[in-house]
Amino acid sequence: MRRLALPLALTLALSALVGCDPSARAVDARFATPERTIATLFTAYGLEGASQAEVRQRLIEHRRFELRDPESYRASFADLATPADEGLAGFVLGALAAGKDQLETRVDGDRATVSPRPGFDVVLARATDGRWRIVLAESVPPEVRTRMSALAADYELRQLRGESLGAAAR
Repeated sequence: MRRLALPLALTLALSALVGCDPSARAVDARFATPERTIATLFTAYGLEGASQAEVRQRLIEHRRFELRDPESYRASFADLATPADEGLAGFVLGALAAGKDQLETRVDGDRATVSPRPGFDVVLARATDGRWRIVLAESVPPEVRTRMSALAADYELRQLRGESLGAAAR
């Protein structure tokens, strides 16, 4: 077998071009596609092996999901910044998990929607580093955002007053 020998200057130039190409960078596999991001979120909560029926039963019984990987959980969202956002993220997790066996994904350029049920879309955006992340501001309906903000404000007020925090969660 005969090998083609490229001049050293050409080899170095090609290597430099490939090294400078942003699309040649490796993307974190956990967030390489919208589906992988959702799978990473489920895994962060230990839901990867749970059936949709099991998840729905846990939601009906108001049983909590246990966070096992906080770093992956936080990295799944583009705009998770405040305590109120944690509630929004929980809302998105619950909606996705309750419909996990029938998720439909649509990708349009650097934007995607994942629908756990008709009429409800979770929006993901691809960042410049190639990672797909959930955008809470576009995924949670305005009425839910308003309610979560009010609950967070009530919780903070009770905390400042030193009142029991159990009533705020109900």
